[in-house]
Amino acid sequence: MVLSVILIIDKFFNTGEKIGVVQMDKLVYDFKGMKEATEKYSSKLRSWSAESDSLENNLKALLQQIRFDSISMDRERLERDIRTFRLFKRSYAEHIQNSEEKVLKEDKEMTLGVVNQLNEYIKAYAMKEGFAVIFINTQQQSVGYVKEKTDVTLKILAYANNKYDGVN
Repeated sequence: MVLSVILIIDKFFNTGEKIGVVQMDKLVYDFKGMKEATEKYSSKLRSWSAESDSLENNLKALLQQIRFDSISMDRERLERDIRTFRLFKRSYAEHIQNSEEKVLKEDKEMTLGVVNQLNEYIKAYAMKEGFAVIFINTQQQSVGYVKEKTDVTLKILAYANNKYDGVN
């Protein structure tokens, strides 16, 4: 794998083709589209959290009513409230599980959407600027050293943010 990358790089350097490297983590983090997506995601999280809090407060109120029923010795009402509490508790547990799944799914979809959008911008930038290859460094860096002039992260970030804003 490394040998093939070296051969590709050598081929491009000897033919005068432009190559570049982009630091994808920085690009994603600083991209306006990611910032906007993160704000929408945070808003959804707050909404889901409010729903959970409301259900939890209902459970607490029912528990308080059960305590009151047991003190007042109202057997019929106590049994009804305990049944209701059990139903609410099961519903609450399902809600929490569904919320956790929703959060993971939403995060994955949001991130994938942003990365796909950035990949399109990288491709368009490469074509516009005459790059034959742009390597992408992620958390597990595939390119160990990059000359400053070869790192096109900031140029692509500016290009992507302009495109995102509708500026050509």
